[in-house]
Order: sequence, then C-alpha cells, then structure tokens
Amino acid sequence: MWVFGYGSLMWDGWEKQFNCLQRQLARLHGYRRSFSKASVKNWGSPAHPGPTLNIEAKAQAICTGVAFEFPPEQYNDVSSYLARREGQGFSLTKVPVTIEGGQAVTALVPIYKGPNIVEAASVTDLARLVVAAKGTSGMCRDYVRGIQLELDKLGISDPAVSDTWNAVLIVEQ
Repeated sequence: MWVFGYGSLMWDGWEKQFNCLQRQLARLHGYRRSFSKASVKNWGSPAHPGPTLNIEAKAQAICTGVAFEFPPEQYNDVSSYLARREGQGFSLTKVPVTIEGGQAVTALVPIYKGPNIVEAASVTDLARLVVAAKGTSGMCRDYVRGIQLELDKLGISDPAVSDTWNAVLIVEQ
C-alpha cells in the first residue's frame, strides 16, 4: 500500500508509527499544489480564513511529493489515521503516482473537496489573505514559509508555493 504526500505528510515523520517500508520522491501527474483550502481554525479564523495546501486537478501539471510504502496489513490503520489527521472534507483518493525509477504505483492521496475553498483572483490577492490570517497554530504566513523551507530541503521546486511566498513578502512591505 502506498500514500502520496504533498504537504506536511512529506516531512513530519508520521509514517514511522506504521512500519513504513520505504519513502521516495514521486510525481503525481495531472495535479498541482494550490493554496485553496480555507483554514478557519489552525491557520486562520472564520473572519480571516488562512489559505492552506490542497491539490487540484490540472491537465499537464505534475506535483512532486513523497510516496510512502507500507505493508498491506497496515491499510486500515494508515487510512484511518489519515482520515482523522486530514479531517472533514478530505477524501482519500486512489491515484497512480510515479516513484523513482519510473515505476507506477497506486497511492492514497488526501484531496480536500469540502466547502471551505479559497478562490483568489491573483497571487497578490492570495498573499493578502495569507498575511491577514492567524489561527490557533499561528500566522498563515508562517505556514506558507514553513512549506517553502521544507520543499527546499527536499529539493522540490513548486511555483505555487514559491510564487505565493514571494507575493507574501511583497504584500508585507
């Protein structure tokens, strides 16, 4: 069984408790990262929702993340954990991903399909929403910066993240 992570699943070590067999960089074709899930608790509030990561279908797009392999007998435990962790509105969708070496595997991918969606007309508008948002976990700008730093550590370049972070820096000036 495989799981594909495109955000914090890639770096916070959650997989260790489920006897992860391996983790490797992987590509998810036809999807891209987007700051389109509105956090109204952790990284924002109902008055100022914080844009947080999701992925969205987009032809010709490729989202690079991390694929985790688990023993098949861990399926129920891993999927239950992910459902609790990701919360309401997320579905665990089985999608093909390509791991290092070109092998295609089917992985569970958490995709938000709930009602809390952020729609910004431009990256500048998105950055304004990020700068205005603060929740129980902190300021949304710190959330975006943290994602940028972690992707940098993994050697993953993603314009959805870097363009948003650069726009945040400009809006804050």
